[in-house]
Amino acid sequence: MKLLRFAVRNLLRRSGRTALTVFGIASALLLFLLVESLALGLETALTSGESARTLVVYRKNRFCPQTSILPESYAGRIEDVAGVESVLPVKVYLNNCRASLDLITFQGAPVDIMLEQRGVNLTAGDIEAFRSEADAALVGQAFAARKGLDVGDRFRFGDVDVKVSGIFQADSRVDESLILTHLEFLQRAGPVNRLGTVTQLEVRIDDGDRSEEIAREIDGLFAHAEEPTDTRLRSAFLQGATRDLREILRFGRWLGLACVAVVLALVANTVVMSAQDRVREFGVLRSLGFREEHVGMMVLLESMALAGIGTFLGLTLAFVWLTLVPVAIGTEGITITIDVPPQLLLRGAMVGLVTGLLAGIVPAFTSARRPIVPSLRS
Repeated sequence: MKLLRFAVRNLLRRSGRTALTVFGIASALLLFLLVESLALGLETALTSGESARTLVVYRKNRFCPQTSILPESYAGRIEDVAGVESVLPVKVYLNNCRASLDLITFQGAPVDIMLEQRGVNLTAGDIEAFRSEADAALVGQAFAARKGLDVGDRFRFGDVDVKVSGIFQADSRVDESLILTHLEFLQRAGPVNRLGTVTQLEVRIDDGDRSEEIAREIDGLFAHAEEPTDTRLRSAFLQGATRDLREILRFGRWLGLACVAVVLALVANTVVMSAQDRVREFGVLRSLGFREEHVGMMVLLESMALAGIGTFLGLTLAFVWLTLVPVAIGTEGITITIDVPPQLLLRGAMVGLVTGLLAGIVPAFTSARRPIVPSLRS
């Protein structure tokens, strides 16, 4: 504890240098956490829900919901395929097919099947009001938080004007960024206006091991139709839809590694400068009876304290920012919510502290091994 007090006092002696270093560490950790939270959100989106038992039927050779148009009548023929439990016809309307920080996604579907298959759990509002009112909508809690929506509010995008009848949680985090409406209402909406058509059909099957076989059978039904289909597992469909985000994330991971390198360089630079300023002081301490390990531990604790304070500030900023200002990024109707769960905070803390430890090892060893007499003459 005495050595720790020495280390803290020394950091306070150079308050300007310490503050700049702490701010740099906090900024780097904040950026690192944002990249990692995006990676975690993307991983959760790709693995959540009944991905192994859900097939997505899409228009063949179409890669954006705005261009995928299928007859709603396909649902009846797919239900007759052996192994199919249920079929959910879904109409999708969104503001942007490419990567966007403000993705708005409407999904219209038959109410009863949608509520069951989506795993909707209302946290506010009235489900019966949603059933009975044609222009009613259920809004995912992630989207409601971003837009500040509450039950009874009206939300309008383009010519689609809906009344918020409820706010819901869902089994999948992806679904919590959706606006769910009645299928016919969205089909008749001004910018859509295609009655009897849907964007995709979500097929729940009874055996995930037969997914490829059932997918081939479904595509075979419509191979020679005017609107042929492309059927894939939900996980594979999400992989394709989020390819832009995965490209961004690939670059972001390099940025995250650069952030760790910045933390290492900042801490190491500050500790080395501090140790050089205190060569004579270390010589005095050694002459008073401090051993080599005491001097080395003092420098190492200084490095750890510097990294610890900066890490704590960075983690706090990330948590407060993403709690007060929810952020999400989406593409092709798939929205990834960026938040900071406890396991990510723990990972960030470990990165910061380990980096502080590594940055302090060399200057601690050098300071500890410096001879007493040359240090006093320094």
